[in-house]
Amino acid sequence: QQQPYTSSSTKTKTSNDTNTKAASTKPEKKYVLSEKYASFVRKLLAPLLPLYRSQNIGKSLYHICSTCPGYQEFWLDECRLPDTLQTWFSTSSLYVWMMMARIRADPNAKHYNQGLIDSFFGDAERKIRQSGIKSGRIVNDTLKDLMSSFKGTVMSLDQGFPSSDAVLAAAIWRNLLPEDDMVLQIDSIARFVRSQLAALDKCPVDDLIARNFAFQPVHP
Repeated sequence: QQQPYTSSSTKTKTSNDTNTKAASTKPEKKYVLSEKYASFVRKLLAPLLPLYRSQNIGKSLYHICSTCPGYQEFWLDECRLPDTLQTWFSTSSLYVWMMMARIRADPNAKHYNQGLIDSFFGDAERKIRQSGIKSGRIVNDTLKDLMSSFKGTVMSLDQGFPSSDAVLAAAIWRNLLPEDDMVLQIDSIARFVRSQLAALDKCPVDDLIARNFAFQPVHP
């Protein structure tokens, strides 16, 4: 009996289909790093991880500082401070300093505190521009002045906290309430600073990064 004719193109197609099916059934090669090499890569990248995460961590830490509970009731009403950019910056500097003081105990403090400061001054720049200042030169000059003020506040509080209450009160008076009739308010702030630093010291850094901490209001 005569066999049915099959064209060469049909044979080729059939062969190709067979090869395609065979190829599709072959397992894909998976490339997996050896544990030795993976360990080497982790050790190589470990020092860079805190720097890579510092900005996001700084935002989380600053979020805690920026809430400033009781701002209107204590700082503006009780202390009779004007509702200005300078008042906001001075009081916020106190909260940022307390957070910095806590983070200094962490091995990655340098990177985390830099992220915190960057977030603080980013917020300051936004507030400056929102006040109606459009000139980039004026904004930059204002930020330079604020940075100088912030460095002075940090240095003063760093010296005051480990010293006596009188030295801490003097640092608060110079940087936050430079008025002669604010003795009771300054005493309240000094007690507030010590209590909040004690609370921060008990809070793990991971909880701070997760924003699981809140400052308490200042009580007169």
